[in-house]
Amino acid sequence: MSVSHPAVKAVPAALLSLSTLLALSISLLLTACGGGGGGSTTPVTPTISSVTVNCSPVSISTNQTSACTATVSGTGSFSSAMAWSPSPSSIGSVSSTGVFTPKTTGTATITAASTQDATKSGSTAITVSASGQTTMVYMVGVAASSTAVSTPEEWQLASGSSTAVATALPLPSGTTYSVANGIAVSGSDVYVAGYASDNATGYETAAYWVNGALKTLPLPSGTTGAVANGIAVSGNDVYVAGYAYLPSGSEIAAYRVNGTPETLSLPSGTTFSVANGIAVSGSDVYVVGYASDNATGYVTTAYWVNGTLETLSSPSGTTSPVANGIAVSGSDVYVAGYVVYASAGYVAAAYWVNGTPESLPLPSGATSAKANGIAVSGSDVYVVGYEYDSATQTNTAAYWVNGTPKTLSLPSGTTASNATGIAVSTQ
Repeated sequence: MSVSHPAVKAVPAALLSLSTLLALSISLLLTACGGGGGGSTTPVTPTISSVTVNCSPVSISTNQTSACTATVSGTGSFSSAMAWSPSPSSIGSVSSTGVFTPKTTGTATITAASTQDATKSGSTAITVSASGQTTMVYMVGVAASSTAVSTPEEWQLASGSSTAVATALPLPSGTTYSVANGIAVSGSDVYVAGYASDNATGYETAAYWVNGALKTLPLPSGTTGAVANGIAVSGNDVYVAGYAYLPSGSEIAAYRVNGTPETLSLPSGTTFSVANGIAVSGSDVYVVGYASDNATGYVTTAYWVNGTLETLSSPSGTTSPVANGIAVSGSDVYVAGYVVYASAGYVAAAYWVNGTPESLPLPSGATSAKANGIAVSGSDVYVVGYEYDSATQTNTAAYWVNGTPKTLSLPSGTTASNATGIAVSTQ
């Protein structure tokens, strides 16, 4: 038996085109609306851009702890989880929540590394002193106001504090401004070396302060003015280093022992010299500075040991080293200064240990930096100087502890600062 099928009714071409168009329009509308669900967005890949570490307090004793926090910046739903570590681990340990517990005295660098991106990390330094002892860091320099008036300043940073306290030093009589360049501590006495000047005459007077009380220094014979840059104390003897102006207009490096001046020999091929820092170890006197030839402008960085000259080399890739501060610990000689990276166009703070140079990292936001003074306490190396921000064209006093940079807050009413000397005392 045959089965007949009803004929399929043909769809008019016009109706088919209209139906197809309607279906296509609905499909496009649903796609644009997310298929009828919520709106679609392009997912943002979580990225870590920076990690900043802060610990409080930054100076503790062996029976204290320090709480560290990490501030993370980035994009997207990034993770703030950190992996904490101390260096060296012999100084102490850090918990998973950032609490540092010391094991012994010294300085530890605390680092927080992102668990999402291990290439992003931040660090800061913590100094540990023996229980019952207080480590005091003394720094000096100068601060300037918007009216260009400068005053000598002394900063004191005590154990358990992250902020240094600034104190202005008095001006010598008859002077209009002064600069503090070096500092030394002996027992409970604080010695600061510098100079003062009268804007009207331009005459500069070398001076130093003992616990804030001013003492001026006599000029070496045959000189017209003098500047004191560094100071050291050994027993009852006070040593001050700097330079004196000759009638010809040149400068010659000099130092004084209890006010009696001694000039230092010029390096071969140079026409003037400057002494910037001084240290005493036993019967040995170390003076650091530089010499130059006015004709060529070539600078020789050097230090003198009991008057005998030693020159210093520049770190690889740098030129024009200048030495500003010196310290002696045991048989090791530490020198602080700066070098020029000519190809990169910036100046970097640096220090030398027994003649071997090391560059120091720039503080955050700085485009250049210079080191002016150095001190050593146990295994810890303290360097002081300033950072320069090319965007604001401002100098700000700064210091480094074992290579970790910190800036010093500006004294009230001032707009710029420069730290020139540092001393450390454990009491």
